[in-house]
Amino acid sequence: MTQPANTAVSRRTALAGVFALAGSAIPALAAAAVPDDAELLRVVQSGLEADTAICQLSEAWGDTVYMPPHVEAQECALLDVLSGSWDDAGSLQAHTLAGLQAKARLALTAMLLNRNGTVSPGSSNYLAWSLCRDLLGITQI
Repeated sequence: MTQPANTAVSRRTALAGVFALAGSAIPALAAAAVPDDAELLRVVQSGLEADTAICQLSEAWGDTVYMPPHVEAQECALLDVLSGSWDDAGSLQAHTLAGLQAKARLALTAMLLNRNGTVSPGSSNYLAWSLCRDLLGITQI
């Protein structure tokens, strides 16, 4: 007499399959759960644009003793944007290398630099300046 084929799946086999499927989905779920740096990049871009505009105003009006009121107001508005971007970027965590580099680029705009674009050793900002340059891959002065 032949025995009928056992078509039932054991509980152990079924559980192993469920765990295997769940385990293979974890990396995909984790990748989807990692936030991007879109907001941080937007904040940094706004700050860098304000910094560029401030530098342009400084170039154009730097030798003028009495700036016209509209230029002074424009400079104040740009400084507010830049200062706000420092605060906003500081409260956002970078999740990618691009986010870290953007944050470093913005941090450099907050530092008082020497004429040659450096911070002197011994300054309280020297380590932060050096770290920013490392993140940005800047090796030359």
